[in-house]
Amino acid sequence: MEPTLYFDYLINIGNSNQLPDDRELIRNVLSRRFALPTSWVCLKDEELIPFFKGLVILEEYWFSHGEHIGSTTDTKFVYNEIHNRGLDDSYALANWAFQLSSNPFVPLDSGNRHGAKTVYELFEWEKAYKERLQKEKEDSFRLKEEKKRLKAEAHAERLRIKEQRDKELGYKK
Repeated sequence: MEPTLYFDYLINIGNSNQLPDDRELIRNVLSRRFALPTSWVCLKDEELIPFFKGLVILEEYWFSHGEHIGSTTDTKFVYNEIHNRGLDDSYALANWAFQLSSNPFVPLDSGNRHGAKTVYELFEWEKAYKERLQKEKEDSFRLKEEKKRLKAEAHAERLRIKEQRDKELGYKK
């Protein structure tokens, strides 16, 4: 099938937010997953969003029919282009895809949703996780510094005791 025709089908699905009623079309044309050529990058902004939505809807259809796409999803690349163009700064489209899709790699390529129901909850989880890692790193650094300090103090005490003993034995005046 001609990729531009495939793109047109996806754009139509995205504009209508549903698969076409023509089950023959779905079975014979849209059910055949093929690697998308990167020519979708030259789609106009007003075409790219419905193209993405159509792709998400279609992949969810595939998922419900046993094809678990996972990390090989094309949606993450299309969404990345949408975000790079500044077409979804509020992440509303990402949230729509996140909630619709059963694939954890849609649309942000995260692979694990950590129980989040929305993309915003996922962002909060990621923020808390990064803060927790930073705190653990700082705590670990403080613990190492404390161990160094205690070791230095113990060494200094041993030297003081040795010096005092040497003085008492007459080795030092």
